[in-house]
Amino acid sequence: MSRVSQKSFQKVAEQVLGILYDRFPSPLSTNAISKELGRDNEFTGKVLNFLHEKRFVALSRVSKSGSQYSSKKCWRLSTETHMKYSHMAQG
Repeated sequence: MSRVSQKSFQKVAEQVLGILYDRFPSPLSTNAISKELGRDNEFTGKVLNFLHEKRFVALSRVSKSGSQYSSKKCWRLSTETHMKYSHMAQG
């Protein structure tokens, strides 16, 4: 895999946040996010883990029906981040 500049990484991270904001509060799998971005799962996973460390996104391991995912990771925008984005959109 080729190296990605920090600036490009940040742009992709912003795109991920935008996708999750549009779908809030429904979680999306890493695969669904990577398809929407047109990126591979590995790179998208790295971006999501970075955003998780920064507490912008939350990891969801439970499906809508309440069953536990064994290996699948689904992501959603953290409530705090959603509130900040909403205030920015209103202002």
